[in-house]
This record gives sequence, C-alpha cells and structure tokens, in this order.
Amino acid sequence: MHPLFEMDQYLIQEKFWRFFGGKFWFKDMEGNIVAYCKQKRFRLKEDIFLYSDESCTTALLNIKARNIIDFSATYDIIDVSSGEILGSAKRKGLKSLLKDSWKLLDVNGNQYGEMIEDSNALVRRFVPFGQWIPARYHMEIPGTAEITLNQLFNPFIRRTVVTIPQGHQIDRRVLVGIALLNAAIEGRQSS
Repeated sequence: MHPLFEMDQYLIQEKFWRFFGGKFWFKDMEGNIVAYCKQKRFRLKEDIFLYSDESCTTALLNIKARNIIDFSATYDIIDVSSGEILGSAKRKGLKSLLKDSWKLLDVNGNQYGEMIEDSNALVRRFVPFGQWIPARYHMEIPGTAEITLNQLFNPFIRRTVVTIPQGHQIDRRVLVGIALLNAAIEGRQSS
C-alpha cells in the first residue's frame, strides 16, 4: 500500500493562480512529496489521476465523472492497480452554492456519510478577495470521529491540511480521492 494511504495527516498543496490546469502535491507534515496530480484544464468530463510522484509513471487513483458537465455530478474513485471502484462522491447541486456539500457513497451507491463546508462559500466565491478566506470542511460518518480538511491562509499557494483521527475506519484511498476532487473543484471555482 502506498504510504499516503496510511497517513493520519497530510497537506495538499496547489498553486493559487492557475491558467492551464491544476497541479496538486500531497505532502507529509515535514513537507516531503508523497503523491502528485496534474489536472488538465477545460475538460467536459473530469478524469483526474493521482500519481506516486511528479514523473507521473505510476498511477494510484483515478477520479472519473459519470456524466459530462453535471452540477450534481457523481465521481467514481478507482484504484488504478486493480481497476476496482472504491466508492463515489456526489455533489449536492444547488445546495453546494451556499455551502459545498458532498454525499459519500459506497461501491453499491448507498450513502454512508457526507462532507460539508464549514466556511461561508458565498462570501468566498462572490465577494472581491473572498477567495482568500480559507475553506474548512468536515466529514460526517455516523459512529465515527470527524475528519477535517482545513485550508491555510496564503494568497499565492493554497494548502489544505487533511486530518484523520487515528484508527478511523475510512478507506484512506477514498478519502484521498475525495480530498483531491474537492481541491480540484474548489480551485476551479476560485480561479
């Protein structure tokens, strides 16, 4: 198993200003790169790959939209080595205008939790310089402690700290996929 899928805390770093697609570095808390994603811009149907490093030779995960341009899109998180669908995330369409909100789905399409934005999305998206307000999210999965995603303030480099309570039962590959998907979509809304 790749080291990223065993961590309880890591950073997702991306460039704040991006014009031709997103670049995401997954780092341990000491700043070492443990995974990398280069997202192509202007795609009608999301198809994001996470790689073990910047050489992009070993793919770990694939996050794939089921439909073309869908405001309430469902994205499958796929383990590239096995081809297995690990789970999915479904955006809660209009509700996500006020606060980003995602349904977490198991392999059979059953909802087992959700990821909810804690910050004010309207201000962050529509007020001048609102994109500088750090975003905060938490995952609610009944019977478990909360997982958090918290952006750190920096006007040039967007960094998000993902914190998973030790011993949490979530498949870390699914969590990494959801965190990457959220960073990609959040970045697109803010740029």
